[in-house]
Amino acid sequence: MKKVRVGAGSSGWPDFKDGALDVAQNGDIDYISFDHLAELTMAILQNQYAKDQTRGYIPEVIPLMRGLLPIWKEKDKHFKMCNNGGGANPPECANQVLKIAQELELGGFKIGVITGDTIPLSRIDELRKEGWKFKNVDTGEEDIGSVRDRLLAAYAYTGADEIIEAYEQGADLVIGGRLSDNSLYCGNFMHPLGWKFSDEYWDRIGAAVCVGHLLECSSWSAGTCSNLWEEIDYPKGNPGFPIAEMYENGDCIISKTKTSGGAIRVQTLKEHLVYEVHDPENYIMPDGICDLTQIKLEQVGKDEVKVTRWGDKPRGKPRPENLKLCLAYNDGFIAEEITVVCGPKVFKQAEKAHEFVKRRLDYLGLKPREMLWSLIGWDSLCGPTVGSPPPDYDPPELGIRIAFKCDTKEEARTCRTECGHLCWASLGVGAGFTNPPAIRPVFALWPTLIPREAVPLELEIKETK
Repeated sequence: MKKVRVGAGSSGWPDFKDGALDVAQNGDIDYISFDHLAELTMAILQNQYAKDQTRGYIPEVIPLMRGLLPIWKEKDKHFKMCNNGGGANPPECANQVLKIAQELELGGFKIGVITGDTIPLSRIDELRKEGWKFKNVDTGEEDIGSVRDRLLAAYAYTGADEIIEAYEQGADLVIGGRLSDNSLYCGNFMHPLGWKFSDEYWDRIGAAVCVGHLLECSSWSAGTCSNLWEEIDYPKGNPGFPIAEMYENGDCIISKTKTSGGAIRVQTLKEHLVYEVHDPENYIMPDGICDLTQIKLEQVGKDEVKVTRWGDKPRGKPRPENLKLCLAYNDGFIAEEITVVCGPKVFKQAEKAHEFVKRRLDYLGLKPREMLWSLIGWDSLCGPTVGSPPPDYDPPELGIRIAFKCDTKEEARTCRTECGHLCWASLGVGAGFTNPPAIRPVFALWPTLIPREAVPLELEIKETK
């Protein structure tokens, strides 16, 4: 039966570079993909690009490719690569990689550059005039009027169409912008196995969406984010990245290299299978809708799990008419202050400091939009438990973190400055503190939908001489 081996190369910005190099060197792969983006990463990159048009891409792509291309060069069968590290500026990212390819004398090395996922704000205005409602899928708010004046950028999550086209035109590497996480992998399955966006293949595309989801976070599926953390070992300090051997019927075996740490188990894959999934019967992606309830996982060997169809329903459904669109907008500034207090009576100290801060803000007439007060070592991760008293023991130290969200940078700085006094004004001797983090802008997201046909993607092939 026809098959293809696809490796995971990155889960975000940044990731373990040696994991990708290990997969490329020792994984006997045909394809490898790299997911570098998170939802807010694009807003950061768009902000960079607006200030400097030589930036706006993930800088780690360059050292990663500097390590990968020599491996690609030495292999008899060159593996194909795909990444979304182009971010807001895929052409410049491709230019930088081409320089490396030329240094290595990789004549004829082709890069497919995909653009068009960034939607001009003027086009957003045109679509609104045409009657399209950019409804917030989280809050239900019908239109973007409340944030339009603060919009920074708009970018759509796109599918595998242009990835496949780039491969068909001989691309060795595809660089795009907001290519969706598992579309990076769907293209790698669909191209060599001949799957099309048609009724005959939706079951198998559903399997591709599922397996792409298992690969997209790299080492997470191999145990780095597992409840089995006490059992999983990294003898050489290197994490394992998963590799999928996909067959033309949509069945798959996921494994890792023998040279890496971590573990591929049913449990590690199940844990990741439900990550970021709201409706397991309708996991909606640009290339298709996967029904995760029709997936069976079976341990078939050490660090080998078989992923097959379970049940009578197909694993996939036709892809949606609309694409996910993220509208990033400016939403104020955050400033924070961190103080560490030592015993005895650290909880009483924290309570007194909290009262001091509230009274100080009131005295000065400062009214931040939000204030977060958390105790590091007690409720900074899980949040305060309403009505829950402090523990019945007295820890030797406790961290106090105060964060303010304000409309302006100046107001955020003032709030932080005034609360920096609490180390001596309210707590006396025995408090320690660090330099506060820089005041940072807040990029908020308005998640919505856009018609697929309103996203004009373009493909350009660049080649070394």
